[in-house]
Amino acid sequence: ILGFLLGFFGVLVSVFADGGQQERLITVGVILLIYFVIGAAFGYLLPDYSWKWGIFLGLPGVIFLAAYALREFDIYYLIYMLLIIDISCLGAWLGKKIKH
Repeated sequence: ILGFLLGFFGVLVSVFADGGQQERLITVGVILLIYFVIGAAFGYLLPDYSWKWGIFLGLPGVIFLAAYALREFDIYYLIYMLLIIDISCLGAWLGKKIKH
């Protein structure tokens, strides 16, 4: 549920938002930081699943962005999708490492 909410209200809002390139990059950076922190919290609280939490957390945002990219494609959306999954998994993995 948290991944769905973050994907809908975070990722989609970041691509729909009007503004300059600098403002969008800051928004994307903040959203990726949120993915990292939530992934780390899940990895810390339930370390048995570690990186799988990152996939569960990031997948809804990637699906929303992929659906939007089918309509208005931009190569940066592919990078954004990759970063969402990678940052979420990294956070969950580091959360597990901190726990142990």
